[in-house]
Amino acid sequence: MDMNFVTNRLAVGGRISDQLAVQTLLGFGITHIVNCQKEHCDLPLLHGTTIEYVHCPTHDDMEPKEADWFEPGLVFALKALALPKTKVYVHCMAGINRGPSMAYAILRAQGLEGRLARALIKEARPEVLIHYRHDADRVIKSLGYE
Repeated sequence: MDMNFVTNRLAVGGRISDQLAVQTLLGFGITHIVNCQKEHCDLPLLHGTTIEYVHCPTHDDMEPKEADWFEPGLVFALKALALPKTKVYVHCMAGINRGPSMAYAILRAQGLEGRLARALIKEARPEVLIHYRHDADRVIKSLGYE
Protein backbone atom coordinates (compact mmCIF):
# COMPACT_ATOMS: atom_id res chain seq x y z
CA MET A 1 0.00 0.00 0.00
CA ASP A 2 1.53 3.27 -1.18
CA MET A 3 0.47 5.55 1.70
CA ASN A 4 2.05 8.05 4.08
CA PHE A 5 0.62 9.76 7.14
CA VAL A 6 0.88 13.55 6.97
CA THR A 7 -0.54 13.93 10.48
CA ASN A 8 -1.55 11.22 12.91
CA ARG A 9 -5.08 11.29 11.40
CA LEU A 10 -4.57 12.30 7.76
CA ALA A 11 -2.85 10.06 5.23
CA VAL A 12 -2.21 10.52 1.53
CA GLY A 13 -1.20 8.12 -1.20
CA GLY A 14 -1.99 6.12 -4.30
CA ARG A 15 -4.73 3.88 -5.62
CA ILE A 16 -6.42 1.22 -3.54
CA SER A 17 -5.77 -1.72 -5.82
CA ASP A 18 -7.19 -4.79 -4.08
CA GLN A 19 -8.57 -6.34 -0.89
CA LEU A 20 -5.10 -6.57 0.64
CA ALA A 21 -4.82 -2.78 0.34
CA VAL A 22 -8.23 -2.39 1.99
CA GLN A 23 -7.11 -4.62 4.86
CA THR A 24 -3.94 -2.54 5.19
CA LEU A 25 -6.02 0.64 5.44
CA LEU A 26 -8.24 -0.96 8.08
CA GLY A 27 -5.13 -2.06 9.96
CA PHE A 28 -3.94 1.54 10.08
CA GLY A 29 -7.31 2.58 11.45
CA ILE A 30 -8.54 4.42 8.34
CA THR A 31 -12.24 5.23 8.80
CA HIS A 32 -12.83 7.58 5.86
CA ILE A 33 -11.56 7.75 2.27
CA VAL A 34 -11.51 10.66 -0.18
CA ASN A 35 -10.84 9.31 -3.68
CA CYS A 36 -9.67 12.09 -6.02
CA GLN A 37 -9.07 10.02 -9.15
CA LYS A 38 -11.43 9.84 -12.09
CA GLU A 39 -9.91 6.59 -13.37
CA HIS A 40 -11.13 4.27 -10.62
CA CYS A 41 -13.92 4.03 -8.05
CA ASP A 42 -13.02 2.26 -4.78
CA LEU A 43 -16.55 1.56 -3.64
CA PRO A 44 -16.73 -2.08 -4.79
CA LEU A 45 -13.52 -2.85 -2.85
CA LEU A 46 -14.96 -1.30 0.32
CA HIS A 47 -18.15 -3.37 0.33
CA GLY A 48 -18.58 -5.02 3.72
CA THR A 49 -16.28 -2.61 5.56
CA THR A 50 -17.15 0.25 7.90
CA ILE A 51 -15.06 2.74 5.92
CA GLU A 52 -16.99 5.83 4.82
CA TYR A 53 -16.24 7.07 1.34
CA VAL A 54 -16.55 10.04 -0.97
CA HIS A 55 -15.51 10.11 -4.60
CA CYS A 56 -14.29 13.48 -5.91
CA PRO A 57 -13.27 12.51 -9.44
CA THR A 58 -11.14 14.73 -11.62
CA HIS A 59 -8.52 14.31 -14.31
CA ASP A 60 -4.89 15.04 -13.52
CA ASP A 61 -4.81 17.51 -16.40
CA MET A 62 -3.07 20.50 -14.77
CA GLU A 63 -6.22 22.55 -15.48
CA PRO A 64 -7.51 24.76 -12.65
CA LYS A 65 -9.66 22.98 -10.06
CA GLU A 66 -12.69 24.78 -8.72
CA ALA A 67 -14.82 24.59 -5.59
CA ASP A 68 -17.09 21.95 -7.14
CA TRP A 69 -14.15 19.53 -7.00
CA PHE A 70 -12.64 20.54 -3.65
CA GLU A 71 -15.79 21.16 -1.62
CA PRO A 72 -17.22 17.61 -1.34
CA GLY A 73 -13.85 16.23 -0.18
CA LEU A 74 -13.26 19.11 2.20
CA VAL A 75 -16.68 18.91 3.82
CA PHE A 76 -16.44 15.12 4.13
CA ALA A 77 -12.91 15.11 5.58
CA LEU A 78 -13.45 18.01 7.98
CA LYS A 79 -16.63 16.42 9.29
CA ALA A 80 -14.79 13.12 9.77
CA LEU A 81 -11.80 14.75 11.48
CA ALA A 82 -14.12 16.61 13.86
CA LEU A 83 -14.95 13.21 15.37
CA PRO A 84 -12.58 11.49 17.79
CA LYS A 85 -10.56 8.48 16.64
CA THR A 86 -11.20 8.89 12.91
CA LYS A 87 -8.51 8.73 10.26
CA VAL A 88 -8.86 9.96 6.70
CA TYR A 89 -7.04 8.59 3.66
CA VAL A 90 -6.94 10.96 0.66
CA HIS A 91 -5.72 9.44 -2.57
CA CYS A 92 -5.49 9.54 -6.33
CA MET A 93 -3.90 7.15 -8.80
CA ALA A 94 -0.23 7.69 -7.91
CA GLY A 95 -0.52 9.88 -4.82
CA ILE A 96 1.52 12.65 -6.36
CA ASN A 97 -0.86 15.44 -7.33
CA ARG A 98 -4.64 15.27 -6.90
CA GLY A 99 -4.68 13.45 -3.54
CA PRO A 100 -1.91 15.57 -2.02
CA SER A 101 -3.62 18.72 -3.34
CA MET A 102 -6.86 17.72 -1.59
CA ALA A 103 -4.92 16.88 1.60
CA TYR A 104 -3.31 20.32 1.37
CA ALA A 105 -6.76 21.91 1.12
CA ILE A 106 -7.92 19.95 4.17
CA LEU A 107 -4.93 21.10 6.22
CA ARG A 108 -5.45 24.70 5.08
CA ALA A 109 -9.15 24.54 5.96
CA GLN A 110 -8.11 23.32 9.41
CA GLY A 111 -6.14 26.54 9.82
CA LEU A 112 -2.59 25.58 8.83
CA GLU A 113 -0.56 28.18 6.99
CA GLY A 114 0.17 27.20 3.37
CA ARG A 115 3.92 26.71 3.77
CA LEU A 116 3.43 24.48 6.81
CA ALA A 117 0.72 22.41 5.11
CA ARG A 118 2.94 21.92 2.05
CA ALA A 119 5.99 21.12 4.20
CA LEU A 120 4.10 18.46 6.18
CA ILE A 121 2.95 16.76 3.00
CA LYS A 122 6.38 16.98 1.34
CA GLU A 123 8.06 15.63 4.47
CA ALA A 124 5.74 12.64 4.54
CA ARG A 125 5.79 12.12 0.79
CA PRO A 126 8.75 13.87 -0.91
CA GLU A 127 7.71 12.94 -4.46
CA VAL A 128 4.48 14.98 -4.39
CA LEU A 129 3.80 17.93 -6.68
CA ILE A 130 0.70 19.49 -5.02
CA HIS A 131 0.14 21.31 -8.31
CA TYR A 132 -3.38 22.39 -7.34
CA ARG A 133 -2.37 24.09 -4.07
CA HIS A 134 -2.97 27.59 -5.47
CA ASP A 135 -6.45 26.49 -6.54
CA ALA A 136 -6.96 25.08 -3.04
CA ASP A 137 -5.92 28.38 -1.44
CA ARG A 138 -8.36 30.28 -3.65
CA VAL A 139 -11.20 27.81 -2.99
CA ILE A 140 -10.82 27.56 0.79
CA LYS A 141 -10.88 31.35 0.97
CA SER A 142 -14.01 31.52 -1.22
CA LEU A 143 -15.69 28.86 0.93
CA GLY A 144 -14.92 30.81 4.11
CA TYR A 145 -12.35 28.47 5.66
CA GLU A 146 -9.70 31.18 5.79
